[in-house]
Amino acid sequence: MKSQIAIVTGILLSFNAAADEEWIFGVGAGVTSYESAYKGVGTETTVFPSLYAQKGNFLLAGNKVQYTLYGNSKFQVNLLGQYRFEGYEAGDSYMLNDMEERDGALEAGVSASFDTHYGILSASFVTDISDTHEGHELSVGWAKPYQLNAKWMVKPSLELNWRSDDLNNYYYGVKSNEATVQRAVYKADSSMSYRAGVDAFYVVDKQQTIQMGIGVNGWGSEIEDSPIVDRSNSPEVKAAYTFRF
Repeated sequence: MKSQIAIVTGILLSFNAAADEEWIFGVGAGVTSYESAYKGVGTETTVFPSLYAQKGNFLLAGNKVQYTLYGNSKFQVNLLGQYRFEGYEAGDSYMLNDMEERDGALEAGVSASFDTHYGILSASFVTDISDTHEGHELSVGWAKPYQLNAKWMVKPSLELNWRSDDLNNYYYGVKSNEATVQRAVYKADSSMSYRAGVDAFYVVDKQQTIQMGIGVNGWGSEIEDSPIVDRSNSPEVKAAYTFRF
């Protein structure tokens, strides 16, 4: 799921400027706990490693890799690659029994960000390049970092996502050969979703940082109406530790 995404990016970018010709590396671990949208799954808790690497215009952070095509102190345009942590296995709940497994997907696209007085505005478009869900997602976002002191930063954020019908249908549709008395055939259309959250960052020293956050993912009606879904939103909490070389 999306909430499994490694959460090291923001603090490293906020407190450390990369030298153009020097590699910067970071490793760490995180834990996230969230309410799954899938019926019968309930709360899922995942512990995961994370990796960060940056040199010049290249950035690897968690599940995303980025190359900046154009950038200055206020505006950036990037090529983007990412792995989508979404899907399930048939054994995850009684409602998913005998369903075909839905896998994560490798996606590529473009992104842009604009640093304004009111916050950082961003947009991205990604499409499946792994022939998994064969769909697309268009996202627009806002985030506002608040530097409280030398140790603490707080960053509220909001993101709106348009998900294509192929994307929604792969993860939340029910095929005719998967239908049962309790699980009707369902074909999802495109829809909007959102994510809102607040992250707090604590700098232990020049090499160590800790991040904590709370958030909620809100699902559109095309997802919410699926017979394998029983939630309109999915709250989550997360924490991570990063060591920078």
